[in-house]
Amino acid sequence: MLKMLKEVNKKKQMLMGASILRISFGLLILYFYLIHYSQRYFLWGPQGMIQHKDFLTELSLSSKISLYQFSDSVAYFDVIFHLGILAALLFTLGFKGRIISIINFIFTWSIFSRNGVILDGGDNIMRILLLYLCVADTTAYFSIDSYLKKKKGPTFDPGTKASAVKYRYYLHNLAILACIVQVSMVYLTSGLHKAMGELWQKGTALYYILQVGEYTHPFFRDLIHGFEIAMVLGAYFTVLVQVSFPFLLFNRRTKYVAMAGVISMHVGIAIVMGLISFSATMISIQLLLLTDGEYRMLNSMLRTWRSRIQALIGKKRESSVPPQATAIVLYDSWCPLCTGSINNIKKLDWFGVMDVASFRDEEVLSKYHISPEDAEKRMHMVLLKKGKTVNGIHSLIEIAKRAPILWWGVPVMYLGVWLGLGQRIYDFFASRRTIIPQGQCQGNVCRIEQK
Repeated sequence: MLKMLKEVNKKKQMLMGASILRISFGLLILYFYLIHYSQRYFLWGPQGMIQHKDFLTELSLSSKISLYQFSDSVAYFDVIFHLGILAALLFTLGFKGRIISIINFIFTWSIFSRNGVILDGGDNIMRILLLYLCVADTTAYFSIDSYLKKKKGPTFDPGTKASAVKYRYYLHNLAILACIVQVSMVYLTSGLHKAMGELWQKGTALYYILQVGEYTHPFFRDLIHGFEIAMVLGAYFTVLVQVSFPFLLFNRRTKYVAMAGVISMHVGIAIVMGLISFSATMISIQLLLLTDGEYRMLNSMLRTWRSRIQALIGKKRESSVPPQATAIVLYDSWCPLCTGSINNIKKLDWFGVMDVASFRDEEVLSKYHISPEDAEKRMHMVLLKKGKTVNGIHSLIEIAKRAPILWWGVPVMYLGVWLGLGQRIYDFFASRRTIIPQGQCQGNVCRIEQK
């Protein structure tokens, strides 16, 4: 057992799952902030649904603390509320790892504590897991931190002791284990409590749940009422899935069964009961259970399926009119990073709706009436159907719209634009790209500019 523990802790485990969970939680927190944005003063304001003095009384009784307790000023509320949105955005993008994780946890805890009446239960497990994730490495993949680390290249700090590195591994792995144990205990205790209930034993629990107007939709209620057997089986299935969940995780194959059972259960809860954010939270946690190797295997399978689909579509296109591009991406062919990104964009352009061209070609700039200075500052994209040109973060948005696998990033980038940060963040990275001029070398020497 001790040998196995040492082997497991030789590296950080489940980095991809932790990164995906970070993004999922971040998007859910942003959704929570923004869907109620126009009603924020009523729901959380000092003179809103719960008056500030009543809020302080509630905190004293529950021994909780919140950033919203320190002032009854509307201006103070606005500052804290919008800082919370910014923290959630940076957390989603994976910037400054543990520091932002701690800050986001504080703001999320504070907003959840401000008004518990409107919450659906998913906030409880999210708060606990966000605390654990403060010491986990959640930015190893799909993050600004990982991008900057990759750009900087491998580094070695001689002052870092091997024991300190091991300590980080232990801390990360312990945090991931704590998350898994926590969610397992939630399902186990929930399942055992259901199993002790008379309504669940008789299989009539779902029938009575559907009678609660706040947690059901008339269409689905009337639809399901005609299938008594389905309601009975659904009740027993729920108890079985929840009680067996922790034990099924000990085997890789049964783990998939547990994940499929829990996900299908929460999809049903989202559709029938309308608890969308709760179900999304619980489904997101399931993404933590896959190892990095399993994610790589899944990625390989998706690539294989995509290749087969592309080959099938390609055969059909040979006998039909080829698709026409709806946009042209103007990139910097002197920038190795830009060239690599363009190659990836070509792979993600499954429908063949994007063409690419280097703005270093003078004919390209004159054709689309773009100055060399503007082209060098920001990537441009010509929208052929609309007859206009966009640049910077707006180019990335248009690219994401045309690549199905990047659709999740569209609302995140729009949020960045809305907050006034999107273009600034883009300019920050674009101005620091490496440029290697082509065709301007003298002898064996080429000048390299740092942008």
